[in-house]
Order: sequence, then C-alpha cells, then structure tokens
Amino acid sequence: MSGGELVNIGRIAEKISDDLFKFFKWEIVGPSNLNFLCVKKENHAKAKNGDHHHPTDVVFRYFDPYANKVVYMHTDLKSYAKGSIGATEIRKALVSLAKSIDCACISPDWRERYLLIRGEKYIISGMLFVFNHDDLYDRDFYDHFKDLKSESLHVKAGQQMHIVEPALINYIATLRQDINGLIANNTFPKRKYTFLYPEMTLHKAAGDYWNRPATMEMIASPYLIIHHGEVFDTDEDGVRVKTYGEGYLVYYRRSGASEYEFMYLFDALSRFQILNGDKEKKIRIRIICKDSSDRLMSNYRAAIANYVREWNEDEYRRSILERIELEVVTMAVHNYKAEHVGWDR
Repeated sequence: MSGGELVNIGRIAEKISDDLFKFFKWEIVGPSNLNFLCVKKENHAKAKNGDHHHPTDVVFRYFDPYANKVVYMHTDLKSYAKGSIGATEIRKALVSLAKSIDCACISPDWRERYLLIRGEKYIISGMLFVFNHDDLYDRDFYDHFKDLKSESLHVKAGQQMHIVEPALINYIATLRQDINGLIANNTFPKRKYTFLYPEMTLHKAAGDYWNRPATMEMIASPYLIIHHGEVFDTDEDGVRVKTYGEGYLVYYRRSGASEYEFMYLFDALSRFQILNGDKEKKIRIRIICKDSSDRLMSNYRAAIANYVREWNEDEYRRSILERIELEVVTMAVHNYKAEHVGWDR
C-alpha cells in the first residue's frame, strides 16, 4: 500500500469524526495531528533516550450540563481494515491514549494549545475512535476485551476513556443521515434543537436549554432524546410557513425483540414528563439497529396494550401512546474510501 494511500486512510477517521459530531454540538479546538511534549517521561517512556511526545489527532470540546463543566475530548483516530482490528492493536492504542490524557492534565503545551478559556471548569477525557474503512467488520468489538485487564492499560483513577467502535460509528452515521432526510422533508429544524437532560434528584442540568450538546455517554446510551422547535419553510411567494410542529425525536438503539424493551422506554418518557406534557408536541421514535427484530412492530403494539393495562386501562394514556410515530430507519452505508478522501481539498 502506498504512502499516499496510508495518509488518505488516516484522514478518513479525521473526516468522518468531524462530519458526525458537529450535529451533537461538539466543536474542534486547537491544532490537529500535532504531538505535545511528555512531562512524565519517567512514568511514560523511561527507557527512551531524549524527549518523548504524545500524539494529538484531534481535540473536541463540549459542555456537560450535568457536570456543569466543559469536556475536552482528547481523541485518537484509528482507521483499520477488518483484518487489522485485534486485541493487540486496541490495547496499544488504549495504553497510549491513557498516557496522553495523564500528561495532558498537567502539560503547559497542551493547555496553551487547546484550552479556550482560562479559568473555566473543565475535564480532559479520552476517546479512541476505531473506524473500519472497508466496512467488513462484523464481530462484537468487545470480544477483544475478554483477556484485557484494566490495570494493564495504565488508566489512572478518575480518568475517563471512551471507545467509539465500528457499530457505534454506524449508528451515529445512520442517525446523521436520517436527520438530514428529516431536514430535507421539513420535519426537523436546522438549528433549534437540543438534547434532553431530565431534572434528576441529584443532577440538575446547567447551561442554556436550547444549546445543550449530547455528551459521549448520551450518544452511546440505548436511547437519545432530542427536543426540537417548530419547523418553518418559505413558500414560492416568499411567505414563511410552518411545516412541522414542536416535538421530541427519540432514537432507540435496541432490537425491539421484547415488548418489555418498549415498556421500559415508555416508563422513561413518562418520568421525563414527555408523555404527560403538552399533547400538541409530537413524539417520534426511530429505531436504529442493524439486527432489529422481525417482531418489532408486534412487540411495540403489545407493549402499548400492557402498559395501558398496568395503568388500569387509562384511555388518555392510550391515546398519547397511540399518537407516537414509530419507524425503523435503514442503516447507512458509509462512503469514506481512501481514494475519494484523497481528492478532498
């Protein structure tokens, strides 16, 4: 494989990460693909002669409403063919990332490049982004962790590392493609949307409501709830007209193989005051799962019947549940090929 093609394959992960995370209200900060000086060489590379450096592929920044802090996501971007994804490669990448985060927390170099606001409350976390560029990987990624022990990864107490693996990347890519389709059909706004952070007993969400981003934990969770405003378009006479009402979009990642899945989801929506709120607000559940059940729709209808029965045949609750629109979304097929990326400028 030529050097140019290797560079292009490396750029695939960089390009797709930027394409995907913008929708979640993340931003890229500072320079990409630039190493920073290790300030813990005795711990991180004792046997090495001379200076040691840590890689920085890209740093994302977003505000965490529950933590009331800014998260700086120090990211290692990997692009592998199917046969190159193995336990050895993943372990090496995680060890390198753990050491990078450990150093970044006290590195003057790192702070000078990536911290936007001096004195802000922030957390530095790590993200290993594992993209399968030939789209042939079909294993459970976490099989690679059966023999990995956390103590061998050099993760310090309090450090957080997230893994965005091929299945999660495909989910995010499908969600983004679906959102683009809804925007094109004038049923989702381009700008006025936010990610839902319910008020909890121990956690209160901070920050401007309509500007709240999705945290990494939220993106990787079984469901993602988006609250959106009304949708408007301009007709042929230049008049602004409403094309879709305010509502909630719920992306669900499970297969729907059991009615109890949906009953649990209804329970969550009820706790978050979505089922009990303004009946004019539309609720849409959109399933994104590669292995969705053939009985998904039957299980969903059974879940409505059983949920209403548990509420003593509450017809008002039944009417709310039956107004929910449910749709299974076709999985996206990425088109990030090395030769295509090579033509980008």
